[in-house]
Amino acid sequence: MAVIKYLQLNQKMKILHYLLFIGFLFPCIVQAKDWVTFSGKILNPISDSIIISYNDNLIAYYPKEFYAVLDKKGTFSLMIPVRNGIFTIAELKHGNRVAELIIGPDDSLVMSVDCKHFDSSVKYSGRGSEIQNYIALHTLVKGRMNQYSLRIKETIDKNADDFLKAIDAEKENEMKFLNAHKKGLPNDFIKLWADYYNYYNYFFMQQYPLVHEMLLHKKYTDTIPEINYSVIKKMPVSFNDSLLQLPPYLLYLTGVFESKLKASGFTFYQKDTVRAKFFQDSVQKLVYTKMPSKSGEFYLAQGLYAGIRYQPLEKSKAILEKFKTHWPNSEFLPIIENQMEITERLSPGQPAPDFDIATADGKTIKLSSLRGKVVYLGFWAGWCKQCIGEILREQKIKTLTSNKPLEFVYVSLGDDTASEHTLMKKYKVEGTFCNLEGGWNAKEAKLYGVQSLPAYFLIDEDGKFAIQNPPTPMNPTELVLAIEKLLK
Repeated sequence: MAVIKYLQLNQKMKILHYLLFIGFLFPCIVQAKDWVTFSGKILNPISDSIIISYNDNLIAYYPKEFYAVLDKKGTFSLMIPVRNGIFTIAELKHGNRVAELIIGPDDSLVMSVDCKHFDSSVKYSGRGSEIQNYIALHTLVKGRMNQYSLRIKETIDKNADDFLKAIDAEKENEMKFLNAHKKGLPNDFIKLWADYYNYYNYFFMQQYPLVHEMLLHKKYTDTIPEINYSVIKKMPVSFNDSLLQLPPYLLYLTGVFESKLKASGFTFYQKDTVRAKFFQDSVQKLVYTKMPSKSGEFYLAQGLYAGIRYQPLEKSKAILEKFKTHWPNSEFLPIIENQMEITERLSPGQPAPDFDIATADGKTIKLSSLRGKVVYLGFWAGWCKQCIGEILREQKIKTLTSNKPLEFVYVSLGDDTASEHTLMKKYKVEGTFCNLEGGWNAKEAKLYGVQSLPAYFLIDEDGKFAIQNPPTPMNPTELVLAIEKLLK
């Protein structure tokens, strides 16, 4: 169990840094109430279009994308819907070039850039250009904003006092840069920029006690020295509903009360389910009574959304009903209820949705044609290193279940089919492989509710889901036992 928890945390951190790496696309509240114009000219273009994207939901990653095709002169123009009164954090992509954006509701931006020297040539004019030019300068001099989190992450192996000094120094360096170049920037943006770094520091202060010990011992541990919690005791409890579009504030919310309770002595072993439940009940009580309304709504909504797929449905339904009594018109209810519907559809005993699979000899078969066999279905992509590592582990599992009616099916959401076929051949992966057109938006991915990679499903000989959360290849003994139970 300890190994499982370690891997789950490690996966969570990888997902976090992937989201940060791809640009400032972590959740942004967007209910379209206003439109901004964005136009410009690209010299030496490397693509025929630009894409501006942002996430439009706080509790799940569903990016909205807006395209503009370049004309023969490299010019483009488009309108983007944003929520009135707040900044929208987005990214612009042209081929493999990326620019961060923080767009105000009244902006009318004109961009110019030469792709031969992309970062050094990005310039903006028009309403809101001061902010975009500051971000472009920051990218050129200090790098993208997500690099701050990577630098902070590198300090977690230090002792508690040195860690606090290191993250304070990193923040001060950012504030010096801001103060040196803040002329002309609106005050609300200056505050937002400063809060970004404050709350990233607070978030990593929450992570310090456990992650520091994991790095020290190179494994998961329930035993955390008291000195590690001295970092949490210095972390402020600071809520502000106006910061809900700010990624690190959302991260901070998801662990503020948990970390404070643990720092006060409320600790427990992972296998102590009774005390773990009491701990979670205590956290929820604090959220309902101490967090401001919108921040509390987000905290409980994201926890409920994340837990639906991994806890009994009856428990999720009870939590949802209590949530509804406090926020009957919550903007999060549709996506939570949709997640509930997906989970019910994928629950044990329900039929696995059928789809086409391409075989190694170039033919196409239906998933349903594998009835009579147990199917271990995995969604992956060539860019997902964890996926590839687990696929290699699956090869060892196959030796333990050889000569049994068992089929491993690999479904890729990647867009580089040739490269992925090469990977499968390189590692001599035995099984049935297919690549879905549309990636995350493929109908098959939506039917199976795939929201992160890798994702696994265990299907019995009758073509029905066998268990709610099948073991991953990282837990080979549990996986083999689960498969053996289904083999007749």
